[in-house]
Amino acid sequence: MGHRAFATKRAWNQERSKRNAKESATYLTALVIGMVGATYASVPLYRMFCQATGYGGTVQRTQTLEDKLESMEADGSEEGEGTPTRELTVHFNADTTDEMHWKFYPTQRSVRTTPGESTLAFYTVKNLSDKPVTGVSTYNVSPQKAGVYFNKIQCFCFEEQRLRAGEELDMPVFFYIDKEFASDPQMDGIE
Repeated sequence: MGHRAFATKRAWNQERSKRNAKESATYLTALVIGMVGATYASVPLYRMFCQATGYGGTVQRTQTLEDKLESMEADGSEEGEGTPTRELTVHFNADTTDEMHWKFYPTQRSVRTTPGESTLAFYTVKNLSDKPVTGVSTYNVSPQKAGVYFNKIQCFCFEEQRLRAGEELDMPVFFYIDKEFASDPQMDGIE
């Protein structure tokens, strides 16, 4: 009788160990899936965080382009009406990591524009390696307080760019500076 109780207890312990192992495997699998998901979500989440907070000079979004156009139509305001003309110089720069075998530079170092005017600029990128390379660019606006007025219409930023070995490409940045920039007293002195 004592030997049978020992065998039952051993079977019970083995069953409990199997159940614990399955539970642990389930938790670890869920953790790995969650980490992979967080990895894929990190770039869009970081972009949203930067746009919401203006972190690192990233443009904050207070109103979408569509919202601004709708409010302009509702007010009946046209470009140039009641907005002081103020010419601005927008300077461009480019930096790459040492591991990135690309030559990346603004095609023009600066452009002149006025608030409300759509402006097109280009960056040139060349893959200097002998194999295809994929890269992602980010941007920021300096001074940070002016970032809220910078509106990208079209940009290669935050999108993967794959270049074949030796390939060179011109990439557009289509943007405008919000018209409210001209009348914001905090923007005095920013040219």
